[in-house]
Amino acid sequence: MVAKYLVAVDGSSHGWKALDLAVDLAAQRHAGLVILHVVRHEPVPDGLERFAEVEGIRKDELAARYEAGGRMGAGILREAEIRARSAKIDGVESRTEEGDPASQIALVARQVHAEMIFIGSRGLNDAAGLLMGSVSHKVLHLARCTCVAVR
Repeated sequence: MVAKYLVAVDGSSHGWKALDLAVDLAAQRHAGLVILHVVRHEPVPDGLERFAEVEGIRKDELAARYEAGGRMGAGILREAEIRARSAKIDGVESRTEEGDPASQIALVARQVHAEMIFIGSRGLNDAAGLLMGSVSHKVLHLARCTCVAVR
């Protein structure tokens, strides 16, 4: 069975470094690579929904904002896939999931039987990470396989 690595990308500098390391190791060890981008789903608080209603902001505008986030993720995945394929890695798969990033990363790692997870030590949302704990920290606790947090 061929080894498989999972790398989570979010467009941050640490995320790109994690990708580079995962690509290098996958190429050296002839491992498959799953590239994952998680779109954080944050429900709109009731008060904000009411404010949007009062201000005349339609729900389709809120949906458009989520769609824009998905398009940004698609660009990140495309770039990551190009980098991986340029290293001549045979089995490159890319996925987008929605939800809590740490939970989704750990879940996908189990689903694809990843031997190792690569993740940036800090993502694009450092302020929230300081308050609630970073995604990489949560992944280290949730994952059943080896995790590499990259600075």
